[in-house]
Amino acid sequence: MAFPTEDSAVDARTIYAKPFPKSTTADYVRELFGKYGSIRRVKLRREAVSNSFRGSVYIEFVDATSAHAAVNSPPQQPRADSAAPGTYPRFHVMMKADYERKRANASSSGGGKDGGFGGGGGGSAHKRARHLSEGPATSSQGQQPPPPPPLPVEQHGMTPVSISKHSHQQIQQLRQIAEEREATVRSLEGALRKELEENQRLHQRLEEAQQRAQEAAAREAAASQKALTRDVEIGSLKGEIAMLRTQNAAHLERQSAAHKARIADLEASVQRLKDALLEKERGERELRRAACNKGDTSGAYRADGSGNLDDL
Repeated sequence: MAFPTEDSAVDARTIYAKPFPKSTTADYVRELFGKYGSIRRVKLRREAVSNSFRGSVYIEFVDATSAHAAVNSPPQQPRADSAAPGTYPRFHVMMKADYERKRANASSSGGGKDGGFGGGGGGSAHKRARHLSEGPATSSQGQQPPPPPPLPVEQHGMTPVSISKHSHQQIQQLRQIAEEREATVRSLEGALRKELEENQRLHQRLEEAQQRAQEAAAREAAASQKALTRDVEIGSLKGEIAMLRTQNAAHLERQSAAHKARIADLEASVQRLKDALLEKERGERELRRAACNKGDTSGAYRADGSGNLDDL
């Protein structure tokens, strides 16, 4: 399972961890580091020739936060027989990119395999060259003999040209990773600036909306005050109308009573007149009968003015 070094996003969420026993499996690593977050894949690092387990692993998490959590607080190793009672050392955990950088620096300076992050035979050649260069401190004449010439690098499988080319490739690779990370940082800074600008626009729109809401609330309060004033005025007018209606009803009732009393008086006067007229007519009839009884028919006839004697 490959972990491409040119993928900066993968390096940002991949860690290097050691030491592990020879019986380590990928499932054991997942179980041990799964508490930090979801793990995408695990690679057991092996020797190129013998395929034996080196005792270190690469762990790629789903997100970079889990990787940094594992680096900041590595898990404890299982208790070894040689460990003192009560001591539980922690795993050595670091980011894969940091490990690769230290390994590249150690390789270019002739470091060891895994402890010096070298992975090659340059360190042993350097030791052999140093061992061969050691000799007696002084000669018989009290002078230090000149050191023997160093072994040619070609005898160890690499030429100066190949070493320079390999170092140049690593430098180019590191530069590419740095450029990609700088581009990522610039992209994140641009996105952050855009987000800040958007937040400022949203904040401005929020302030404008709040101002409009306050103005609308003030208008509503003024309208409510006007409506309350109108309600008070309408209530006052209704009271006046009710009072006028009461007064008008009382006035009409008084006028009706007065008219009824006047009509009663007129009717009584008319009745008295009718009674007087009837009394007068009755008196005149009695006078005519009396005249008839005396035999003065012609006089009665002339007094009546009509030729009808039956009325007499």
